[in-house]
Amino acid sequence: MSDPCTTETNPAHVKVWVGNLPTKLTEYQLLKILDKFGTVSQYDFLYHISDSGRRTPRGYAFVTFSTLSSAEKAMASLNKTNVLGRELVVRLANPRTDPCGSIRKVIPAALKAGSKESMTEPEKTRKIRELEDKLKRMERSSKSEFKISSLPNHSRPKPY
Repeated sequence: MSDPCTTETNPAHVKVWVGNLPTKLTEYQLLKILDKFGTVSQYDFLYHISDSGRRTPRGYAFVTFSTLSSAEKAMASLNKTNVLGRELVVRLANPRTDPCGSIRKVIPAALKAGSKESMTEPEKTRKIRELEDKLKRMERSSKSEFKISSLPNHSRPKPY
């Protein structure tokens, strides 16, 4: 049995945490910096949203690279790099739960769209039929669930 922590058997996307971001650095600027190291498959630039709706950066972001080598290049090049007067911190996201040390599988194979094993035509047809039947049942049951009935009009005085 092969080791699940080797690069060859674990080519999955790798999530990186980028912290100590300057507040003046925009989402677009950071994405352009990170894009130089490889394909970014997912990008989460986080904000605080005030009651008035004003968005202010939290100072960190999560970036998922499509390959381990891209993530490693970004970590090696950007960690402790000065950007707009602040020293960036770049590391694997949540290393405390990382079973492989420096390699982290972010998207489990079971959750990826599609599968490496192909289904036979009868299996595909059966699954499609099952899904269509389920959708029909859901449509029939939801018609009565979401029916809006008019409320009786009570003539109470309004409190304001």
